[in-house]
Amino acid sequence: MKAKTRVIIGYLFILLGIFMPLLAFTSMSYRELMANKNYASFKARDSQVTDDLIDYNKKVIKGDSNIIDPFDNEDYVGAYDIKGIDKDEVFAYLIIPKLDMKKPIYLDATFDHLDWGVAQVEGTSLPLGGMSTRSVIAGHRGWWGDLMFYNVDKLEVGDEIFIDGRTGLLEYRVTGTDIISPSDWESILPVAGKDMVTLLTCHPKRPPRPKRLLINAERVEEKKADVKPVVEEKTEVNYLKYVIYLVTIIGWLAMVLVFIRMVGYIRSSKRRSRRR
Repeated sequence: MKAKTRVIIGYLFILLGIFMPLLAFTSMSYRELMANKNYASFKARDSQVTDDLIDYNKKVIKGDSNIIDPFDNEDYVGAYDIKGIDKDEVFAYLIIPKLDMKKPIYLDATFDHLDWGVAQVEGTSLPLGGMSTRSVIAGHRGWWGDLMFYNVDKLEVGDEIFIDGRTGLLEYRVTGTDIISPSDWESILPVAGKDMVTLLTCHPKRPPRPKRLLINAERVEEKKADVKPVVEEKTEVNYLKYVIYLVTIIGWLAMVLVFIRMVGYIRSSKRRSRRR
């Protein structure tokens, strides 16, 4: 193999080594930057609460539904029989001011839905609010191309969680956390007389992740107007997001510089060949 060919192959390997992780960082940056725009588009929709949605939650309260762990059953697809609902459309939005997070909520925690955002776990209440309901919202503990629920362990008692959907803006406050096994579904059943939301993700952060982390929150009041929460965000939460932006920018600059060096080397090699 000629020296020129070896050098070019070396450049290509360098470009590939930069590009593979850069693709994930670029996806993370894009999703974070587009979050507000996507949320505004969702708000422009006019969606109503139907009798079928109410009936679904009544069945959950009665205990007529089964709960399946979404992280141990990636091929599972729930059997939703709700008329007029497209599961692949955004059903509501999860807003966590402390984490500067806006994520679309889908119905049924399938592999695709957990790739696009977060999702309601089948067998738990739809995120509509109401006494004796408990909507369990699942999200990955970090995912290829998105932070997802990576920082939910930063939430503390009293922190706000908002659900924005067909019943308006619902405000919840964190009441505590639990760590359970994937089969311990009694911990996420509805509680009589309470309106609850539970965030569900894998635990711990680093694999293997044999446990499940629950962030439990209870409804405090209903708000009709749009919300623009202002809270003091923890430094480490924002720090990670800006590190991702910085790595993305540096990565693309490195890609361009290496590519320019490679093109320059090829051109100079051709000039040397002509002189000979």
